[in-house]
Amino acid sequence: MKKQDDYIAGPHHYWIHFGCGLVFGAGSGSWIGALLFDADWLVVVTAGILALAVGYSCGRWGDRAWHWIIQQLPWFS
Repeated sequence: MKKQDDYIAGPHHYWIHFGCGLVFGAGSGSWIGALLFDADWLVVVTAGILALAVGYSCGRWGDRAWHWIIQQLPWFS
């Protein structure tokens, strides 16, 4: 079996990482936006931008992105 034919490393792997990164990015983006801004639309924009950035990064780099994110969290340092 070739690497590209492997089910575990198949194309769904990207979408799982992307979806989880999207949810994590939206949650952390809304938290950061709420701390920084008073206007609700700025909180939504911040959450959306961070959700897309984290989702893309996690989809593109997979577990390496998640390890980096976890290392950056203050309670895991």
